[in-house]
Amino acid sequence: MAEKQTSTGKRIRISLDLNASFNDRLEALEDLTQADSKAGVIRQALQVYEYIARKTKEGYVFRAVRPDGKEENLIFFSPYVTSDLEGTELISSR
Repeated sequence: MAEKQTSTGKRIRISLDLNASFNDRLEALEDLTQADSKAGVIRQALQVYEYIARKTKEGYVFRAVRPDGKEENLIFFSPYVTSDLEGTELISSR
């Protein structure tokens, strides 16, 4: 992953150990989003995660509208949402 420059100008490098499946998903996202790199995908993902976390803390609810017009609440933070649910739709109908 690329280095990030801090407010003092110093760059910090982090490394991640990924299993093959997670790396495949990361590469697929890189292609899907046309990101410059896997590090770019992770930076964008953290920006979205931070936005959702802040808005959720403020009481916002996120909704998805299906093609048939039905609306569903999206649940991003729950003790029941884990990486073990891979392939499971993480949408709660309301």
